[in-house]
Amino acid sequence: MSFTAATHLANQPSELQHLLSFYEQEIQFLEKLLSEVVNKNTSREAMSEAEHFQNQFLIQKRNIDELRNRILQNHHLAADEANIHAGRVDIRLVSDNINIGEEVHQLEKIIADLRTAYKKYLLNWM
Repeated sequence: MSFTAATHLANQPSELQHLLSFYEQEIQFLEKLLSEVVNKNTSREAMSEAEHFQNQFLIQKRNIDELRNRILQNHHLAADEANIHAGRVDIRLVSDNINIGEEVHQLEKIIADLRTAYKKYLLNWM
């Protein structure tokens, strides 16, 4: 195993957790809007699109939960490693940390695209 200073962990877990919490809250808000639209529009087309967005919201909430768990796991492993190895961690943890940060940023892009499509849906059915 190769080790490096724990300071090489690029992403702070709390920053990533805050981002994930923000997106989770945003999805909850969008779901509330969706229920309002569904209550007002019972056409087959509106319901079909609503189901699509509801599925997307569920998928993204699951992705958020998975990322949150990976962040916590990486953070705990890094803390344990740093305690055992005098402030040094396995370089694989640094690599995992960077990958998690990139996945959070990919999630941001996915949610932005979803939000754009959802706005078009809302404009059509509200």
